[in-house]
Amino acid sequence: MARRRSGVSKLTPEVRERLASLAAEARQLIYGEAACPEWGTSFAAIEEDCGEVGHEIIRLMMEQSADEQAEAMPAEALTTDWGEVAQPAGAEKRRIETESGSVEWQEPKGYLPKSRKAFFPSGQSAGDGGR
Repeated sequence: MARRRSGVSKLTPEVRERLASLAAEARQLIYGEAACPEWGTSFAAIEEDCGEVGHEIIRLMMEQSADEQAEAMPAEALTTDWGEVAQPAGAEKRRIETESGSVEWQEPKGYLPKSRKAFFPSGQSAGDGGR
């Protein structure tokens, strides 16, 4: 099982219980009323079906999380390391290719009047701070 880099899992018993319910619902969506593949389906085929569903959930969670994080950007994120404060200038679509597929969100942008440059608070990454 993949572990967080900090070594602390967010998979509490409550989260695991909710994910089990989500998995049961997903099985019914994928396989129909029986909620399982027909008899004789290879485990490799089941794994492929589940992987496809899993990657879509991962992709959607990343996309939603990045979008929500961008909307909740604190004002201090517009201050550069050298103290210049950017003026908010809307948002720009950001797209990253991940192992689970393409993830897009609206990234806030700003303008540095003194430097006369565009400013993206998250820098060159999707925000790897806090790990």
